[in-house]
Order: sequence, then C-alpha cells, then structure tokens
Amino acid sequence: MTETRPSRHDFRKRLKARESLLGAFCPAPSPELVEVAAFAGFDFVVIDAEHGPIGIGDIVHMIRAGHSAGIAVMVRVPSMTPDFVLRSLDAGADGLIIPQIETPQEAAAVVDALHYPPAGNRGLAFYTRTHRFMKDTGPAAMKAADERVVTGVLIETPRGVDNAIAIASTPGVDLVLMGPSDLSANIGFGPDTESRVDEAVTRVAEAGRQFGVATSIAAQSPDAARAYFERGYSIVVTGLLPPLLRVSSDFVSKARAALVPAAQD
Repeated sequence: MTETRPSRHDFRKRLKARESLLGAFCPAPSPELVEVAAFAGFDFVVIDAEHGPIGIGDIVHMIRAGHSAGIAVMVRVPSMTPDFVLRSLDAGADGLIIPQIETPQEAAAVVDALHYPPAGNRGLAFYTRTHRFMKDTGPAAMKAADERVVTGVLIETPRGVDNAIAIASTPGVDLVLMGPSDLSANIGFGPDTESRVDEAVTRVAEAGRQFGVATSIAAQSPDAARAYFERGYSIVVTGLLPPLLRVSSDFVSKARAALVPAAQD
C-alpha cells in the first residue's frame, strides 16, 4: 500500500491555515534521522542548528534527505547571521526559526532577512540549490521563494512574552514558537516559575489565535501534545532523540533483567 502525504510545497499554506501539524526536532547531523521522521509520518522536520554539532554542510544534506522523502524541512539557526540564515535558505530550507526574539522590531528584521526585495533584504543567488542551480530565475522565482518560505520566531524570555501580541501581529511572521524550558531558565527557578511559565504558554497561544498566526510548542508525550492542541496551539513538536533514548533504555533494562536468571543458572 502506497502512503500519501500532502506536498511539502503546501507546508506554508497548511501552517497559515492553522492546521494541526506535528513536527520533529533533529539536533544531530544525520540525514537518516530526517528520513526516519518523514517515514514516521511527521508533517515537517526542524534541523536544530542552535544546539549541537550541526554545520551548514550537514544542513544541506539533511534538507536534501527530507525533500527526497517528501517532507518539509525548517532550520532553527543559532542566530540571525548570514552564515546560517542566508545559506540555509539557499540550500532550500522551507522555513527558518530564529531564537531569542523579544520585540516586534526584531521580528520585522527576521521577515526582512528571509524575503527578497522589495519585501525584504535577502541576498540573491540564482545558482543555489533553492533555485535549482539557475533553472529558476527572475522575478517569478523570487516571488515563489517568498511565498514558500515560513518565517518563524522563537519566544523564550520574559520580555518576549510581554511583547507576544506585538510579535505575533508583525506583518510577515508565520509562526511563533514558544520555549517554556528557556523561559523557565530566564525567569529563574523559584516558587512561582511554573505558574508564570504556564501563563506565558497561554498568552502566546492567545496571541496566535488573535492574529491568525500559527503557534508551536514542544511536547514529550501524546497526552501533552493533545493538551497543547486543546489550549490553542496549532503545531506541536517533539525531539527525535529523547524517545530513541527512552526506547533503547527500556530495551536494555528489560533485556538485562531477562538475562539475570539464565546467568545464575
């Protein structure tokens, strides 16, 4: 039986329609893990180049693997610098997530960096992979690229939460990702940290609903994912490595326990 999935070229349309989507974060430089996420049925993959050893060369191969498997691929870059932003876009990334966004001005700068003139200030090179090495050129190719790329920003500080409405309403922002773990660390762990983070989770979801912008948050279990969808998040992401560790640890633990009686005999 042949499996079918929506075209990755429709990823931004689906996201902007606030469809319920599932994404997988991949922090390891592995095209195979990207393929595994595609074959598992995720709607998209996020190459996490902010944390871990992923370089721009790895990003190219991981995007290629995702596209070959028919899945959309985003990149979370370490910072908004051309060495990652521009080269990830030129490699064919379907969208980017920029961390540590705290103001609408910073969000607007992200929009500028991800779009060609006149909508933004992205540098132009038609000979790159995203334009099929000059098979696609001219204004039409630039317009198509602008219409395809997903502009994502990450809110993970108290200041960012305070400006959630202004950030979500910034023209050109397609996706607001909420980062509870980093927010907890930035607040400082204390007796009211959990309640403040929970309030922030609600505020970001409401900002997205108010302005029709997709919102995303990470979940470690299906039950947590369901709860976030019910709270108004349109996208839930999860890491690829933690489940792998849990399953492997469970296997090792049970296999060793099964060997103990045999060893004693």
